[in-house]
Amino acid sequence: MEVRYWQHLAEASISSTDENEENGSMHTYTNGNKTEKGVGSGIAFFESGRHTKSIQRRLNKRCTNNQAEQLAISAALQYIEKTQRMVKESQYTQTAK
Repeated sequence: MEVRYWQHLAEASISSTDENEENGSMHTYTNGNKTEKGVGSGIAFFESGRHTKSIQRRLNKRCTNNQAEQLAISAALQYIEKTQRMVKESQYTQTAK
């Protein structure tokens, strides 16, 4: 069996500046965290390189770090789905006039 050495995600990530961003591009960053003070998750949204929204949630202390991470991802996907639906509905009503 061959052993594979995978590149660490931090080494593979690519940073971009406003000059390299396409108009309308969205980047979403999620994080879950558990400390002695509690458990929480956070989401940051960037559009065209600009920070546009943050969502933070305090979770039950029984949640694990992995659950906090998963809840952050789930909440981010729900927010993206909701905003995309609103954009599509807005485009539809604008063109229907």
